[in-house]
Amino acid sequence: MTSVSGLVVVGLMLLVYTAADDKSYSLELNSFDKNPKFENDDTWVDWGTLRMKKVARNKYTVDGEFEFKKNIGDEQKLSLQVFAYDEAAKQKGPMVMNVNKPFCEFVNEDVDTYPNLQKKSNLPEQGDCPFPKGKYTIDNYEMETTFLPEDAPKGDYLLELSLLDKDVGISGLVASVTLT
Repeated sequence: MTSVSGLVVVGLMLLVYTAADDKSYSLELNSFDKNPKFENDDTWVDWGTLRMKKVARNKYTVDGEFEFKKNIGDEQKLSLQVFAYDEAAKQKGPMVMNVNKPFCEFVNEDVDTYPNLQKKSNLPEQGDCPFPKGKYTIDNYEMETTFLPEDAPKGDYLLELSLLDKDVGISGLVASVTLT
């Protein structure tokens, strides 16, 4: 979310990494919202009109505007946690994935998604750190997908993407997905 678009993009990249057109499974996005466990500190990020939309089986686009109200650098961290999830009971199960890295390191190591996302947005060039505060726009970026192995566990998952400052959560998104 760094500027909101950067953080959202990175989170969504990881979200959609779980599906691909040529596989026998489907990824359904059940929800995509601000994480209610944070006050979503408006002094850092304004999520604006940023949204994700399904356009075809296992294909989603990211579109909208967001604003980083402060520069986001490696002093801030990006955390992505994925949990098994009981959608009906709205209960988290065991954690199945945990990524926690300094923000710029996370973005700069991404060779698959960020370069293509940058072409459909006004996000800064990869390698620029800190991300400058400002308003960012993503224009119908079609998420790149990689695929899970054929035996990837089917089920419901909860993804929590958080922006941390001094290891304290300051803003985040949460998404619920079903892999069938």
